[in-house]
Amino acid sequence: MNVLIVEDEINAFEYLERMISKLRPSFTITKHLDSVEDTINWLTSNQAPDLIFLDIQLSDGISFEIFSHIEVGSPIIFTTAYDQFALKAFKVNSVDYLLKPINEEDLLGAITKFESGNKVPPLKAQLSELLDTVKPQKKNRFLVKRGNHFEFINANHISYINSDDSLTFLYTNENIRHLYAKTIQDLALSLDKKQFFQINRKQIININHIKKIHPFLNQRLKVELNVDASIDFIVSRSKMTEFKDWVDS
Repeated sequence: MNVLIVEDEINAFEYLERMISKLRPSFTITKHLDSVEDTINWLTSNQAPDLIFLDIQLSDGISFEIFSHIEVGSPIIFTTAYDQFALKAFKVNSVDYLLKPINEEDLLGAITKFESGNKVPPLKAQLSELLDTVKPQKKNRFLVKRGNHFEFINANHISYINSDDSLTFLYTNENIRHLYAKTIQDLALSLDKKQFFQINRKQIININHIKKIHPFLNQRLKVELNVDASIDFIVSRSKMTEFKDWVDS
């Protein structure tokens, strides 16, 4: 039985590892990971474990983000120090969890439930409501694929977002382009509106990367960013008033 433990506190990991080894000597701890990013990369490139112990709060964010980017077929036992509201949501959705500090009796109960083979609803469906209650209101990072692995890009490092032939591309302050799965419209709803603004149907810009603003044809504005972009950034007429309020807020 191969087990993956995702836990960012080394003492908590070692404690859980010892208890699992005591209760189920036949279980093999295949890997210990401590972040959302590393977990996504590992699960993408390795065979799925038989069971995952997954902490909610990891070193780089909330572990539920993992399920927004990849399909996870392994059964999950969550470990958490979360408040009672979140725990109630787990119970309603029939997701196994262990409240920290974990005691041996609770761990044995969770493992026994897993071994019983009782089927539960798909994990993604179980987590959808709970994820809405705990995820950040504003998107502050992007998961992108580079070569054969995934990595995060902080939103502060995104100069602009451009749609081209129905594809969405993120451009960093180093003018490196990354293909992104979501549409401009989806991103416009999830980004911090104080930092990002959709100037037309195909472009979103970061206010922290604006260098100059110039008058343009038909009473529009042209935005110059502090990156060497090969495209123009023209504020559409319908966005003019809102754009002026945004840059002057």
